[in-house]
Amino acid sequence: MTSPSREHLLGYLLGALSPAEHEQVEAEIERNPALQTEMQRLKSCVENIGLTAERTAFDPPPGLAERTCRFVADAARRVSLPVGRFAGQDVEREQRFTWSDFVTMAAVVVAAASLFFPALSFSRFQSQIATCQKQLRLIGFRMQEYSNRQPDHSFPGPDAEGPRAAAGIVAPILVTQGLANSQMFFCPGSPRVRDVSNFRVPKLEELDRATGKDLIALQSAMGGDFGFNMGYVDGGQLRRATNHFRGEYVLAGDAPSNSRPRRASANHADRGQNVLFEDGHVHFLRQLPVTPLLDDPFHNREGYVAAGLDPDDAVLGASEDSPVPVKLISDR
Repeated sequence: MTSPSREHLLGYLLGALSPAEHEQVEAEIERNPALQTEMQRLKSCVENIGLTAERTAFDPPPGLAERTCRFVADAARRVSLPVGRFAGQDVEREQRFTWSDFVTMAAVVVAAASLFFPALSFSRFQSQIATCQKQLRLIGFRMQEYSNRQPDHSFPGPDAEGPRAAAGIVAPILVTQGLANSQMFFCPGSPRVRDVSNFRVPKLEELDRATGKDLIALQSAMGGDFGFNMGYVDGGQLRRATNHFRGEYVLAGDAPSNSRPRRASANHADRGQNVLFEDGHVHFLRQLPVTPLLDDPFHNREGYVAAGLDPDDAVLGASEDSPVPVKLISDR
């Protein structure tokens, strides 16, 4: 194969390649000292943001299978079984299926369903949360790469005015620079009905050329299912957040919704939202506000949907949200 791309190296680290690809990349790394150096750098970045951390396993309720089997076995004993001929003796064969038999079997099916389907729903919900968290960790990794390329170590963020004055501009910036692809900005717990395969994050030049309704449509969709940090105001000027690897500073998360109390996200069936922090870890917040997270991730310290008031005031905006001027969202 040709020299492995960054995506191949990252996939090798995360165990996401096919067996054939894994062997090819491994062989190229052994032959190429430059790739070995690049692998060490990527491995350090991945470990810093927690991509190699052990995943949490979610088990079904204790004893679920045992209780279900015991219930079915007990119910089966209460059903009269037909008697046939044995050892040459004639006996009466009873072949009737009574109403009580039907009720018993129906009760067994209902009981099994009441145990199985809630467990299945819970497992699917946890799977969606885990996949969403993986997407956010990848986005965080690429935002870290972007900040490493900037002299001031700033993260991508919106401008104060113009076509790029919307929180979702983070996605086009990363895509234009080849640090991300459109599919990274989807959450499986999103309530939106759409064709994911045809979704495309616009490039910056496409966004700069758009006007009127076309521009509004691009700004509303470009961030996908996530919200992004809108920076802060310093001396009347909008500034982008800079990387200090803070553990309580929010960079991205499930997109906030202006139609819900406290702008809680519509993702994950209103059960909570995933939030990506600057040090790379992702946390699922079931309620807002929540301790020990002192900073409201969806409003600045004066309660407005706008850029933060200082470098430690983090605010996530939905794709189309502008950092200025401010707007107040009522909880009513």
